[in-house]
Amino acid sequence: MFLTEKCSSLLPPHHHHSDAAPPKASRRSRQRQQLLTATKAACFDAALAARLRGLLPGPAPSSPLAALARLADLLALTLAEAAPALAGEGDAAAVAAHLDAGVALLDACNAITARLERLRRRRLLARFALHLLSSSPAGRGRARAALADRDGRSSSSPPPPLPSLPFDQPRGRLSAAARVLVAVSAVSSLAAAAAGAILGEAFLDAAAFPRVSGGDFPWAEPFNAVSGQLSALAAPGASEVDAIDEAVQRLASALDGKGGVDEAAVRAAAQEVERRTEEMTARLDRLSDAVNGVFRAALGLRNAELGSFMVGPGGKTCA
Repeated sequence: MFLTEKCSSLLPPHHHHSDAAPPKASRRSRQRQQLLTATKAACFDAALAARLRGLLPGPAPSSPLAALARLADLLALTLAEAAPALAGEGDAAAVAAHLDAGVALLDACNAITARLERLRRRRLLARFALHLLSSSPAGRGRARAALADRDGRSSSSPPPPLPSLPFDQPRGRLSAAARVLVAVSAVSSLAAAAAGAILGEAFLDAAAFPRVSGGDFPWAEPFNAVSGQLSALAAPGASEVDAIDEAVQRLASALDGKGGVDEAAVRAAAQEVERRTEEMTARLDRLSDAVNGVFRAALGLRNAELGSFMVGPGGKTCA
C-alpha cells in the first residue's frame, strides 16, 4: 500500500449518512469540508502515481497475461479507493456523468471473463490432443482431429469483440470529485486497451492506448510510461495466446507430415504445446481472479455513486 498514514486516515473504507439532521453549515465548516475533500483527492492522486510507478520499468515481455493481471489489480484498487475519496464532495454533475462509464466497465469485465473461458476450453482441447497422442500410436489420428476441432470451433463461432473504453480527458478547472473520476476513467481505458491487445484476435493499433496530457495530474507521467510500454503488446504475435496457437499449429503440421511422420518433430512440438499450456493455466486463473476483483470494485463504486443521489432534505438517506 502506497498511502501514507495521513492519507490512509482520510480514506475510510465506508461512508455512512447520518439519520440525524445536521446543524446548519457555516461558511467556516464548508471551507473545512472543501479542504478535507481536496486533501483526500490529493492522497488518491499520490497513491495512484506510486502504484503506476510500481509497474515500471514495465511488464515482462514473456508474460503479457501476468502484466494484464497486475494492471487489473491496480484498477481494482483505484476503484475501491475512489468511493471514499468522493464522499462528501458534492459534485453531482461529475458523478452523474461517470455512471454510464461504470456500466461500460462492468460490461467489459463480463466480456473479458467470457474470453478467458473460451481460452480455457481451447487449452483443454490441446491437452486432450496431447493425451491422445501419448496413449498409443493409433491415437495420432484422434489427436489430429482434436486439434482440428479446437481450430474449427474457434473459426465457426468467433467471440464478440472486446469493448473499448475511450478516454476523453476533460479540460478546464475540475472539482476534486471530477479529478478522481478522471483517474478512474483513464486507468479503466488503459486496462481495456491492454485486454484487447493481449486477448483480442485482431491487431490493435498503439494509438488505442490512452495518454494523459498536461501537468495537472501527478500520476500523468507514470501513466503515460505504462501506457507506452503496454502498447508494445499490441504487436501481432506478441501475446501468449498467439504463442500457444503457433505451437499447436506446428504440432498439427508435424502430424500431417507428407511422406511419413517425423517422430522427432512431433515429440518436440508436443513438448512445446505441453509447456505453453501449463504456463497458461496458472496465468489464466490469476487474470480471472483479477478481473473478478475489478468487477466487484466497479460495482461498489457504482453503488456508492448511486447512493450519493439518495439523500433527502436534512441530509437523511432516502429509502
